[in-house]
Amino acid sequence: MIPYGKMFQVGQVVLVYIDNEPGFFARIEKIEPDQKKNWWQMSFLILSVPLKSMTWILDDEQMRGQPFTMNSVPMQIKKVEAPEVEHFRDSKTRVAEESESKGYGGNIISMFEEE
Repeated sequence: MIPYGKMFQVGQVVLVYIDNEPGFFARIEKIEPDQKKNWWQMSFLILSVPLKSMTWILDDEQMRGQPFTMNSVPMQIKKVEAPEVEHFRDSKTRVAEESESKGYGGNIISMFEEE
């Protein structure tokens, strides 16, 4: 069982698995309690072209990422963790930055005639 505090949050991007395969990415737009106790209405914005919206009614376990079935098809919702941003610098940029930090550089010359 996944801890209760690990429920999905509005604004999170999730990946929905259909039949144990990645199906689609979606952003959670709204989470509201359902009429049934311990059930929730979760609205998604499906990140596809064209954009689509849908609402599923899920229980507490499904809201924490536990697998479930929908019309006998295995389903699961998993939070997407963004990878760390990698910063790439080409060799020209690196040399220019090193020159600036060491105080090397040239004069600025105007390309336009000054009066």
